[in-house]
Amino acid sequence: MKSNEQLNNVVNFLLEQTVRQMRGYAQRQLDTLQAGITVDQWVILKIIEERKQISQVELAQVAQKDTASITRILDLLQKKGLTQRIDDEYDRRKYMISLTKDGEAFVMRNLPFVNEIRSQIVRGLSPDEIQNLKSILEKIRSNLGQGSSDVFP
Repeated sequence: MKSNEQLNNVVNFLLEQTVRQMRGYAQRQLDTLQAGITVDQWVILKIIEERKQISQVELAQVAQKDTASITRILDLLQKKGLTQRIDDEYDRRKYMISLTKDGEAFVMRNLPFVNEIRSQIVRGLSPDEIQNLKSILEKIRSNLGQGSSDVFP
């Protein structure tokens, strides 16, 4: 960042502000469901739904969250009856995470609503603009590499 550049013109700052706004919007919309679920919990449910079974370590990597956060989220989801821990048949120290039948039904029931949230977020963007945005974001992620924490506005 140049010393005379306004913070509102810095890409990192704009991305951070956009992410905060998107998460806030998505959470407000999820709250209208009165399902008692957060954006982070939805993301975890969706990852598990897509993978069918996943280890907690792999789940943390895919979600890009630390294992302590994943444990807290999984504990909450398990109390709600949406996920379950299954012992790993090859390693008794490990277990796999999967959705319960209620969890599968929850995801399927709420997926149209979540897709509507996603559509609202990109409303007004053409398919080409959305694809360009995805490409740009992937380049930025690639520039940062895995686990980079030295980027700031």
